[in-house]
Amino acid sequence: MLRYAVQTMSWFSLRSHCLPIFLRITLLFIACWAMSWAVASELPDDFDQMPDDLQTVLLDFISPQQADIWGADSKISGTHSLVRYLDDYHTQVEVDFMGGVVRVETRGAEEPRQQLRQAVVSILLTPADPRMIDLYTAADFGLTGTPFLLGQVVDHDGKEIGGLWRAERFADYLLKNNLQRTRHGLRITMPMVSQHQVVAARSFGRSVVRSANKYRVDTALIYAVIETESSFNPLAVSPSNAYGLMQVMPRTAGRDVMDKIYKSDRTPSKRYLLDPEQNIDFGTAYLSILRDNYLRGINNPLAQEYCMIASYNGGAGQLLKSFHRDRSEALRRINRMSAKDVYRHITRRHPKAETRNYLKKVIERKQKYAGIG
Repeated sequence: MLRYAVQTMSWFSLRSHCLPIFLRITLLFIACWAMSWAVASELPDDFDQMPDDLQTVLLDFISPQQADIWGADSKISGTHSLVRYLDDYHTQVEVDFMGGVVRVETRGAEEPRQQLRQAVVSILLTPADPRMIDLYTAADFGLTGTPFLLGQVVDHDGKEIGGLWRAERFADYLLKNNLQRTRHGLRITMPMVSQHQVVAARSFGRSVVRSANKYRVDTALIYAVIETESSFNPLAVSPSNAYGLMQVMPRTAGRDVMDKIYKSDRTPSKRYLLDPEQNIDFGTAYLSILRDNYLRGINNPLAQEYCMIASYNGGAGQLLKSFHRDRSEALRRINRMSAKDVYRHITRRHPKAETRNYLKKVIERKQKYAGIG
């Protein structure tokens, strides 16, 4: 399988310029998925049933060069992490948004210290707008715009890193004081500040407040959903084809918002949903659709919020069926229960463990953002 995938990628690199753009991108992602399966055994179970427009799936891929250099240590981006490769795959950069750490490592580089230094500077100054970063290649990070790690990583003086001088100065400090030697090369680890997710939340504050007011949704709930969905990773892309901070799926929640809010039969594009402001708008709009459409008729506002949260993860249909298979009877049962009992029912009797835990996480995290506008 690995040999097939490598051959496919090699053929693609030599001949792709002769193919139509649709076929080029489709073949690229087929090869990328094959490589991921061969190296990491993580091909989704429903791969054969995936829709034809695989080009909409913005997943990092494991290239032949990457596999040769990193082997079992190859990584791909996820919903809570960003992984990029620089210097012809000799430098690996990982931002672990959930763990709160940034790792930069080199292997087999001709000038490892210099390349490590440049990679540290690059990730510290990567712009907040995901559209400015090449999502398909290991091209160097752009160095313009407000860094998306601004305030989440501080230098050895405790200062925010917003410009080239301070980023280079901090990189030099790390090379001198925090350099780690591995079996294959060099590594630098940078911890993010303890409240980095709150710092990230404030950077999206304007968009959150705007959407909260527009759709009458609590700002703390929006922040809590973002942390649970992506840990404030603006480049989050899941294997199930969900995008951005609030992990909006174009063909389900995305189409629902376009239909019910914007009165359009279009499907939002991946590029559109990777814009943080638009992603927050769509995610918050979908919460309001759950409240005002699918869960309309629940009288207790707090009980309805619990149902909204669970439905955002597992769907309104599953949520209502956990109370009764008939929608009207499910609503009657919910309305006969206290909000506390509704919460207990969902966290104990919802058929999906993921959804049971999702509600717990969002409610717990919501308290953290109560004072953030």
